[in-house]
Amino acid sequence: MPTPMTHRIPNNHVYYLGDDTALCLDLGSLINQKGLTLRIFATPDALAAATAQTAPAVLILEMSKIPTGTTLEPFLNGLLANAEQRPELLCIAAQEAIETRLHAMRAGAQGVYLDPVSAGDLAQRVAQLSGIDGASRYRVLVVEDDPAQAKYVALLLRNSNIESQVVGEPLKVLDAIRSFRPDLVLMDLYMPDANGDELTAIIRDQDAFLDLPIIFLSSELDLDRQMDALRVGGDSFLAKPVQRKLLVDSIDHRIRMARWLRERRLAVSRRDAAAGLLQTDHFMRHLDRCVRASKTPGEVGLLLIEIDSPQATLDRLGFDGTDRLSRRLEVELSNRMTPEECATRLGDFSYALLAKRDDTRALLDLAERLRHLLADTGSADRTGSPAEATEYKTTVSIGIGRFAPAANDALTMLSRGQKAAMAAQAAGGNRVQFWEPAVTPGQPAQADAQIRTLIEGAIGRQGLMLLFQPILSLGQDAGELYEVQLRLRAPDGEHIPPHDFLPVAERTGLMPTIDRWVMQHAMDVMDVQRVAHPRLRLLVHQTLTAVAAPQWLQWFRDQIVQRNLIRLRPLLALRMGEILGDLDTARPLMANLRNYGVQVCIADYSGSPAERQILAEFAVSLVKLATHTLTNSEQGVLAGIIRDLHDLGSAVIAAGIEDPDTIARVWNCRPDFLQGNYLQLPSTELNYDFAKAEYLA
Repeated sequence: MPTPMTHRIPNNHVYYLGDDTALCLDLGSLINQKGLTLRIFATPDALAAATAQTAPAVLILEMSKIPTGTTLEPFLNGLLANAEQRPELLCIAAQEAIETRLHAMRAGAQGVYLDPVSAGDLAQRVAQLSGIDGASRYRVLVVEDDPAQAKYVALLLRNSNIESQVVGEPLKVLDAIRSFRPDLVLMDLYMPDANGDELTAIIRDQDAFLDLPIIFLSSELDLDRQMDALRVGGDSFLAKPVQRKLLVDSIDHRIRMARWLRERRLAVSRRDAAAGLLQTDHFMRHLDRCVRASKTPGEVGLLLIEIDSPQATLDRLGFDGTDRLSRRLEVELSNRMTPEECATRLGDFSYALLAKRDDTRALLDLAERLRHLLADTGSADRTGSPAEATEYKTTVSIGIGRFAPAANDALTMLSRGQKAAMAAQAAGGNRVQFWEPAVTPGQPAQADAQIRTLIEGAIGRQGLMLLFQPILSLGQDAGELYEVQLRLRAPDGEHIPPHDFLPVAERTGLMPTIDRWVMQHAMDVMDVQRVAHPRLRLLVHQTLTAVAAPQWLQWFRDQIVQRNLIRLRPLLALRMGEILGDLDTARPLMANLRNYGVQVCIADYSGSPAERQILAEFAVSLVKLATHTLTNSEQGVLAGIIRDLHDLGSAVIAAGIEDPDTIARVWNCRPDFLQGNYLQLPSTELNYDFAKAEYLA
């Protein structure tokens, strides 16, 4: 890892020239946690006066503040003429234009953001430009009663540019944590007055220290005793004597992990200050957790709220009036949400509300009240006579997506709500519509026939759709790796998840056709995205039967050659269960794939002796753990499975990361890749910021 820098920040001032008070409210809160202070200026003159007194570390400029007829560079030169030091510059533009970016670059801007701006992204960039990220060393509290051992460990840390403080009396550990404020505690296990595991339990009982990383450093070699210590709240265990590199790497690993989790929790819990709405990605993750959770009392539904005739509304109200309308809609939503409910803004004219009420009738009543309230809110934004207000009254349509039958994921629930809202608008608007399934539930034979018809029609009319979920590397540079996932789009717009239609496809012999469609379209994506994503790799699932079919391998090679994907070829994913079920087919197939240089990932690995024997025989480079293995195995067992796979020469994907607890437990087992909805939900876009996530590695 890079050696931490020890320079001091010149100052902690950040200046903002602009009018986006909502952004400034969030930004100020975020950077204040990092020791930075935000000042907001409405006019260039006010900013120039302040800069003459104290130059900021970073200046954020809304480019709309540049006077007409003036370009950015001379504007800045005049603005900062009396500044002692030129600040780092970030710009916010109202619309995308290469000329805007060119002017900003020539003026020395470190970045141009398009409005609306993510406060989190902006805060992170401000922290980097201010020097805050590298301004302080790690701080480690060493709890060790042996003076010689404590001196040795402190020396190792100092030589690695890590600040440390030693506590030789175990009962003073809480006072030391409060005064020293460490990033991590290095804890001996056996000490007088109190053992390390007892102290750890006490530390974990303090809410303020719940997320403080604790590493045990002890001569104890008994694995059961080590596990006992970890169960009370330790994050990892190192045996004495410890090598400097292992100690420093473990400290770095745990501190970065703790910081990342802390930032994620802060982001997830942060609501829009004005209206109490969640950011869309946070809302979708919460929705996904609700979909996967067990049944709760009452009725839960997803309300999709769409403004009817949005273009007509925009034409009548203009941009300012439409913005005021949106803000009032958000306030009405916020006022009627219970603490268990949440909402988000999906687009310029649509909102989603995850509602929980006593029964279906109460859910419908909520939707009807919102419909009336939002329509009344819309009419309040008009000018003119009462007759005109009535004539141009804004209306909304609300679709209610139900959770039964099981939806599988958040995107499926979203499509249910959207489908119902579209139906309400198609019926004339200004009404509430419940979602109804495209496939008749409770009648297997009829459902199979319906799904088969949908699949056959989808293949011909592009009714299948690909989603992409990022797979994050924790070590080696693996480029931009995504898993390809499949959905079936019904004619009415509903997205049917794989477990609802792939079994039917298998029973009716349609899987080879689907597999070729998926592979072909995945390679089309790689071809189209080669410029925007030159390091893109896609993990594409195929069935054993399809890949083993005559001429498949030649077809695969032809597809690659046609698109010139020789160096960017997709990764092939085969399921372990299918391989075990047909070894006579799998053995020659794996040999052929290896001879042709096709990289294979074995998915759904659970660690059984039979599965391990297969991996030892096939020598695959990538293995994806079964979700039930990841979620149900104790940490020690899971770590053993991953170590064994590493011994076989296989890198390991730990998928199914759905919450902070899972990622914290899995992280210590040292997989090579992480994947799951906690990182990002599957999306039609290749928009995961791998560069931002590199500090996890």
